[in-house]
Amino acid sequence: MVTNLPETERERAVRTSTGVLAALVLWAAFLVTTGCGAGDAARTGAELLLQPAATRGPDPFTTSTALSTATPAPLPRTPRTAAAPAPAAGAPAALTGLRSLSGGTPGLYGGSERSPSCDVQRQTALLVGDPARSGAFAQAMGVAPEQLSAYLHSLTPVVLRADTRVTDHGYRHGRARDRQAVLQAGTAVLVDERGLPRVRCACGNPLTPPLALPGDAATEGRPWPGYRPSEVVVVTRAPRVMGGLTLLDADDRTWIERRIGHAVQHDHVLPPPDAPRPVAPRSVHPAPKPSTPLPAGSVLGWSPEPADTPEPPAPSDTPDATLAPVSPRPTDETGPEAVPDAPDLPDGGGLVPDAPDAPEDEDDGPAEDDIGTE
Repeated sequence: MVTNLPETERERAVRTSTGVLAALVLWAAFLVTTGCGAGDAARTGAELLLQPAATRGPDPFTTSTALSTATPAPLPRTPRTAAAPAPAAGAPAALTGLRSLSGGTPGLYGGSERSPSCDVQRQTALLVGDPARSGAFAQAMGVAPEQLSAYLHSLTPVVLRADTRVTDHGYRHGRARDRQAVLQAGTAVLVDERGLPRVRCACGNPLTPPLALPGDAATEGRPWPGYRPSEVVVVTRAPRVMGGLTLLDADDRTWIERRIGHAVQHDHVLPPPDAPRPVAPRSVHPAPKPSTPLPAGSVLGWSPEPADTPEPPAPSDTPDATLAPVSPRPTDETGPEAVPDAPDLPDGGGLVPDAPDAPEDEDDGPAEDDIGTE
């Protein structure tokens, strides 16, 4: 209180105090408008939160529904390609310096055969039972609140096999607050029909594709053993809706196929994706033909082939001396003779044309049957 001051000085002091208070109010309004309120620094998007697989992390939507936190075998390293131009602030993945993998890549995710990594039924009950949280969750996912249960049951429980960049949405003050995060390999997540991570089961938080960060962005959280920023991956949408995912079983290193959806009872083992397909042996020599013809369709659809028969000789203008012998031609002295039947001869009977039309053989002379008939 400034009761001992003259009237003009008291007025001046009041005006000064009022100006300071107004400035503070305006500054607070600016912070709220830009999303930089006290205690909500993650809303600026200038920090990268490291989230270990087994921890709930800040601002969880629900309690944990994860059923698996085992760290699977890491993804194989691939040669690094030339760096892409830096994206503008807020641009979606792919992000500079990180590997981008399609959500349908075989082995991108892991799991155990017929064993879910997340309790989808419990996750649904926790969200649907709280209208405020379910409304915030549905808004972050872009689905209607009444469709939230069906949406969650359409997701597939898997385990990350690589440290993965995402946008994580925490629940705070009745709203979904997004932050950029890295999820540790071994994290149980739910993915959609394009292979994109959609829910982190350890906290029930919605997940969306990551956004680019400024080059001077700080890292929040303690790195886990084996964490390498250069080996973090970004999952991109598969080019088409998928019916299933090819997972690597973390227990026995086998490959399994899992249908899209929360049910895992239809899991089945697959051969490794890069293994050559078995080829049926082929016989060096052709199989012998059966000696006795079989009816068509009697042996696995086998139908007998026609027996090999000699083709009749091609017609020729010149008589062939090797054909079957012919009967003598009739003469004036003996009279005409009948020619015997020859049912086994080819067409034409093998007869030699009459003498006037037959050319003489210059080399061998007249045929043996024609001697002495003149």
